[in-house]
Amino acid sequence: FFPGGPAGLTSVAWSADSELWDRWAQGQTGLPLVDANMRELQQTGWMSNRGRQNVASYLALDLGIDWRRGASLFEQLLLDYDVASNWGNWVAAAGMTGGRINHFNITKQSKDYDPDGHYIRHWLPELQNVPTSRIHEPW
Repeated sequence: FFPGGPAGLTSVAWSADSELWDRWAQGQTGLPLVDANMRELQQTGWMSNRGRQNVASYLALDLGIDWRRGASLFEQLLLDYDVASNWGNWVAAAGMTGGRINHFNITKQSKDYDPDGHYIRHWLPELQNVPTSRIHEPW
């Protein structure tokens, strides 16, 4: 797979920041929804479709890390791994298809899909005592 995806986009300079990569992969970014999803994946081998879209968008479009690294990690960890779905979803999430780019607002997604923070608290026990009003932005 090419860095610029099927659209052959060449204007993207992917970051090679190993600290950002490690924090994302281990669920230590500081963004509760991303961290909860990544910890669920690490511990269970599963993640919801919405979670996959959120963490992929964050890795590629916010952190600027090569989408192929995320696709490769998912290939290693997902129990329901499917070649076409995984790589196709990752290239789309990174905006490399030449079509619409879905740059997710992670905090909005968190509030929309986990309004009371139950999912976040389950996977991030260190946030157990954070009030619901702050659970999506505990900083």
